[in-house]
Amino acid sequence: MATEPDASVPSLMIREAAESPQRCEAQIAANAPLIRDLAARLRAIDPPFVATLARGSSDQAAAFAKAVLETHGGPPTLSHAPSIGSIYGTTSPKFRGVPLIVISQSGRSPDLLAAAEDARRQGALVIAIVNDVESPLAALSDYVVPVHAGPEKSVAATKSFVCTLSAIAHPTAEWTGDRALLP
Repeated sequence: MATEPDASVPSLMIREAAESPQRCEAQIAANAPLIRDLAARLRAIDPPFVATLARGSSDQAAAFAKAVLETHGGPPTLSHAPSIGSIYGTTSPKFRGVPLIVISQSGRSPDLLAAAEDARRQGALVIAIVNDVESPLAALSDYVVPVHAGPEKSVAATKSFVCTLSAIAHPTAEWTGDRALLP
């Protein structure tokens, strides 16, 4: 006979999601010098647009990046489809001097890696927003913005997703000087 779950014990997903505020606060403090450097670089290159590259829930975070960049004084932001190179075998658009924000929890997706490598060969400034700083994506990037979410054990991405949003808002705030977003 099956037993009902004990409603007084929060699920793993709820417990992990509850870690998000503390993880984000620690992330902002740990990443502050890196983010100031990245923001200065972005102001110096003054790109005509920004591109994002992501899959799954990370692509939802990329949609957030578009919204936050464009509504807080950043340049137009577009989504670069990794399948252009991995499925169709064509090269990426011209990326010389364009920031490519690659968002990945693991930093190991072959199609994201191939697209990021292609864009880098064409002169993109590759910025990885990744939870695993030892990943292949981190190794090929010009800047690595650690998510600092820790291991994600629940099936649904919770704290890693929230921490990714924080890792997007922080450099946007520093880059654009938007006081409303500054931590």
